[in-house]
Amino acid sequence: MKKYLFIIAVLAGMTSCLKSGLDELPAFDEADITGVFFEYRYIYTRPDGGTEVKNQTLTNSASTINKEQATVTVTVNVPAANSTFTESERNNVSINSLIARMDLTTAAKVEPVEGAPALGSPGNFASPAKYKVTSADGKTSKTWTLSVTLVK
Repeated sequence: MKKYLFIIAVLAGMTSCLKSGLDELPAFDEADITGVFFEYRYIYTRPDGGTEVKNQTLTNSASTINKEQATVTVTVNVPAANSTFTESERNNVSINSLIARMDLTTAAKVEPVEGAPALGSPGNFASPAKYKVTSADGKTSKTWTLSVTLVK
């Protein structure tokens, strides 16, 4: 019984020290997209007949971020074929099956709005997509418009 009381006392003391003496961290108030990147996901059949999911990074040849208008325009290039990203797979890449990821200002959150594709999943970027970015302090939010052009 003494052992359990000792453990409870130690745990109670540890939790109280975690609540005091901590540095006050700034609450960031920016809600900006600072970068947008794309990839293409496909199934690769290995020489042994097994399969695996591959991600092919696509490159941005042009990217314009306008913080005042909350717009991002990106021209995405499909790279040349290689040993696993074959020419036939390269031909399958379309604006309808891109995976997007974004860099945001410190600790901001992003969510798709008005039917925009979810980040990290294949989506259709044929028409402008809108994303709501909320600052870390929760007081500022912006709805950004992302326009994508795909070049093969």
